[in-house]
Amino acid sequence: MPMIRLARPSDLASLADIERSAARRFLDTHMAWAAGDDTAPQAELAQALAAGLLWVAESEGLPAGFALTRPMDGDLYLAEMAVALPWQGRGLGRALLGAVCAHARAAGRYRSVVLTTDRELSWNRPFYLRQGFVEMPAADLTPGLQARLRHEAAIGFDPARRCAMTYSLAP
Repeated sequence: MPMIRLARPSDLASLADIERSAARRFLDTHMAWAAGDDTAPQAELAQALAAGLLWVAESEGLPAGFALTRPMDGDLYLAEMAVALPWQGRGLGRALLGAVCAHARAAGRYRSVVLTTDRELSWNRPFYLRQGFVEMPAADLTPGLQARLRHEAAIGFDPARRCAMTYSLAP
């Protein structure tokens, strides 16, 4: 079972390497361009760390994955989840997602956990469906999710392949 914990300041330097490693999985897909994409800004990571909204998955005592979140329209938005390639397929992503959902539920101030993702890649929408997320109809998208999907289209994501998903925290 992987160890999931809140990030520490000493973790921040390794998160970009984790993100770049994870992005290599896109190389043989319709999203190959994303493999060379920018990583999450250090200032955003530091802000999430200070707010208690950044988790790290450890493997063999070292950071091997992370989940970055932020509040959005009354929900907790999963902005980034990355697991380094050597550690993929070992349950770290599932454990990170579980920690995010548990935090959101315990916080008592979020309606759901939301995210945007690719509809087709097996480690995207199909993965989140298996974890209990559901795709949101366009009519149900919050202003923040609408803006996020527009931003993703503007930076090169195919809007026909993108979707927003939600995990309800209602009892």
